[in-house]
Amino acid sequence: MELPFDLWHLAFVNLIQRRAPPNFEVQSEVRLSVEPQRADILLLRRIGVERQDHEARVLRMLWPRLGAVTVLEYKSPVDSAFRPGDLLRLVGYGVLYNTAHLDELPERDDLTLVLVVASVTPTLRQEIERMGWKLTPLGGGYGRIEGVMYTAYVVVTDDVTEAERDEYLRLFSRRPAESGEATRWLQQWMRDTKMKQPNMEELPGYEEMFQKLVEAMPVEKRLAGLAPEQRLAGLAPEQRLAGLAPEQVILALPLEMLRVLPEEYLRSLPADVQEQVRRRLQEEAH
Repeated sequence: MELPFDLWHLAFVNLIQRRAPPNFEVQSEVRLSVEPQRADILLLRRIGVERQDHEARVLRMLWPRLGAVTVLEYKSPVDSAFRPGDLLRLVGYGVLYNTAHLDELPERDDLTLVLVVASVTPTLRQEIERMGWKLTPLGGGYGRIEGVMYTAYVVVTDDVTEAERDEYLRLFSRRPAESGEATRWLQQWMRDTKMKQPNMEELPGYEEMFQKLVEAMPVEKRLAGLAPEQRLAGLAPEQRLAGLAPEQVILALPLEMLRVLPEEYLRSLPADVQEQVRRRLQEEAH
């Protein structure tokens, strides 16, 4: 049985493949055992190739820290992405890979584990503490988990995005998306993916990822084509009137309330407001 990847995983794999340093091979959906268990991403240093870690265009401070093989687990920016046991599962993936490739990994430090999350949640902290491990900040959104048998890192996309000013990684964080090259890449990637997977809208993560693109649109573009009632749908009355001057609020009143306004009060309003109110009342009378 194949395990489905959500849209966040598919897009993140594509980001890493496109923006990794050239001395790394990036594999995805790597089956680690006979059972249907897969690592999200496997990063393999190319044998006999000069280190070019400085050429990375994403997670720039991570690559120099990696061993010959890295098992990476990515958790999407939705609130429930990291669940109890996810960190232990990553360690288990490392053990499975190590036991299957003992000759290729003679030293313990040849294998690295990386957990990519939007933030360090209480659930993640509890799992680290329960295992007697310790999360040591390294700065810039990176941290090392001390106590694991392998070198293990946590990458916090919310923080790395800001530290490295990465508009691409920003899409995979909880930071609001920004219009630019990165959002155009994601739009193109989603179009290409829909050609291969017509049912893309049914994949987990689609709504949240689509919302990222909506966030990056200028307000006028988001509202284009919407009727006034559609623009206001879902807003509380006080939200609909927020920012209006008192005389503008009068114009928003229903006719039933305009009819009972005292004539003296109407005469106190600015001339253009008086005119509009009287026009509405006259139109209703006819």
